[in-house]
Amino acid sequence: MRFKFTVFLLALNVITFGLIAYLGKQAKQVQAEPGGLSGQIGRELLDADRIELHGRGLETPRILERKGSTWTITQPMEWSANYFAINRILNQLQFLEEDASFAVDEIEKSGQSLADYGLEDPLLRLVIAEGQQTISLSIGTLTEIGNNVYLLGPDEREIFVVNRQIIDGLLVDLNDLRTREIFDIPVFEVEALGLQIRSESTADGSSLKVRLARNNGEWRFEAPLAAKADPALVDNTINTLTAAKVVRFIEGNESDPILQGLETPLMQVTIHGNKRRQTLIIGNLASNAKGPPQYYAKLEDNPAIFTLMARPFDALREAQEALRERNFVNFDHRLLSAINISENGRKIRLQKLETGEHDWQVLESKGEDEIQPHRADPAIIEQLMDDLSSMRASGFAVDAPTPTDTERLGFNQPRRVITLSFTQGEPLTLTLAHPEDDSEDANAALYAKTNQADFIFQVERRPTLQMVPLNTSYYRNRTLEKLPSSARIRSLQLTNLESGESVFDYTLPQDSIRWDNLLEQLEGQRGPHIRVLIDSIREFKVKSYLLDRYAEAYPIDSEKSLPWKFKLSATIQLPGGDTDRTEMREYVFTKRLSGTIQVAGSKQHNAIFEIPQPLIDALYELTDDMETPPEVDGNAVTTPATPAPLTAPQPIETELSE
Repeated sequence: MRFKFTVFLLALNVITFGLIAYLGKQAKQVQAEPGGLSGQIGRELLDADRIELHGRGLETPRILERKGSTWTITQPMEWSANYFAINRILNQLQFLEEDASFAVDEIEKSGQSLADYGLEDPLLRLVIAEGQQTISLSIGTLTEIGNNVYLLGPDEREIFVVNRQIIDGLLVDLNDLRTREIFDIPVFEVEALGLQIRSESTADGSSLKVRLARNNGEWRFEAPLAAKADPALVDNTINTLTAAKVVRFIEGNESDPILQGLETPLMQVTIHGNKRRQTLIIGNLASNAKGPPQYYAKLEDNPAIFTLMARPFDALREAQEALRERNFVNFDHRLLSAINISENGRKIRLQKLETGEHDWQVLESKGEDEIQPHRADPAIIEQLMDDLSSMRASGFAVDAPTPTDTERLGFNQPRRVITLSFTQGEPLTLTLAHPEDDSEDANAALYAKTNQADFIFQVERRPTLQMVPLNTSYYRNRTLEKLPSSARIRSLQLTNLESGESVFDYTLPQDSIRWDNLLEQLEGQRGPHIRVLIDSIREFKVKSYLLDRYAEAYPIDSEKSLPWKFKLSATIQLPGGDTDRTEMREYVFTKRLSGTIQVAGSKQHNAIFEIPQPLIDALYELTDDMETPPEVDGNAVTTPATPAPLTAPQPIETELSE
């Protein structure tokens, strides 16, 4: 019983599968029924992997082949097809509609033949293929009425009348059918760039080989030297190369690889992608090019010759230097703990304090003598770190220097040695030098090298040396003193030291802690200028330090000095304990030396310095006694005598070096 049931199930399965096969065959037959011309060829186009064009309307046959989603012209030349041109042709064919149709048998019965419709030797024969399966369409002559042509269907049993636009689409110019793109490796895939550039200066015509490779997102030269490359410049170069386009294709009768310089090329550019590469061969300049210069070129594995714009490839001649990384002093600001700047035994040390991220001190030493440390200016230190880390080479002097090279360029007596110390890692030492014989020429080259590479770079002399002055006062905090917020200024006096007279003397009433009411009552325009002096007392800013010692007159040089003309005094009340503490602040000033220069001194801080512009202007407005111009009173104007020029203030470095 069980056996009979098994046989019954087996028979039922056979019948079921047979029925499925029969219905599938019927469906296929129904599906294959022609639904007009587009129904006969539309489905074939969807899966087509080859399209051929033959006929007397073409000089040479055209064959296009598809790999994946990419179409390529294989005849009459091998080249990537224009994606948009191919899509336009396929769309026209896929939705091709006939205006009329008639059977071949009918015309033969009436005594006509295919030749009467131009279909025996067609103007065009279109072959659409998928693997080994093909269909073909023949396009004949124009109809007598209307802008139409005769087309022989794929089964060659029916003639269709279709719009002649189909001919225009298929007879598109070969130049429009070919893409203008040269490289098909996308930018994001590029992992190396190789250049082989023929040297014009050598008798044997040897070539310079340059190779750059990307590793962990960083571009580096691998040949002709091992060095960092500028990532932005390399990316821009690759973008430019991959965007290069064909200007004009050279047809077969014009092609001469020897005369066009492609047998002994000027340059070879190789782009490496993911397990593939493309090499572009650059030949001679195109002699008959119109407009900007163009080169003859071809791809290594493709015989097609074309021209392209010369400018992007001319720029590659200097790639060895043009693409190199010019920032050669790189460090993490957060890890920096000290900066030592030295020259000929004199050294300035900038040291980070543990009290805060932006707290630094500066001190100087000459041999065994060491000057007392001062607070460093945070803005100056930050600017110095930025300047050092962004230092760029203006050129590359020597890539593999010998001891003779370093001595010749002055590194045996360097102008500056800057050592950066870090909380982690080894110190970084930057050495700046120039030959002794051009020490007076500010426009001459300055050379730089670090302990992290053997290269010697060239940098701009004047701005680089000015960036790291060997001058303690330059790095000092520009805030000479800042009073606590609880401090109160009880009185303010400005005295003319030459005459002993008081310019003004203001004392705040005991019951008041604000100056606003008093300043509003002042005559004229004094109020805003007094406010500048009050603000200066609260936070005294220095434009630049001149001397690290106070003197009873400002010493211009060893023989001349400039007397102090004004004294600004303030009484400061500082809360503390059971009673307030009272202190005095005094600053003395010379006369105004120019529109932007006036010197001041502080005995309390043992320093002489220049003051900033707002304080200069306020003192001028409060102390200037301008005489009435003579022309106002109708008197004759006399020619003034030419005043003797004033000597500019001497920087602190001159005093310290004596």
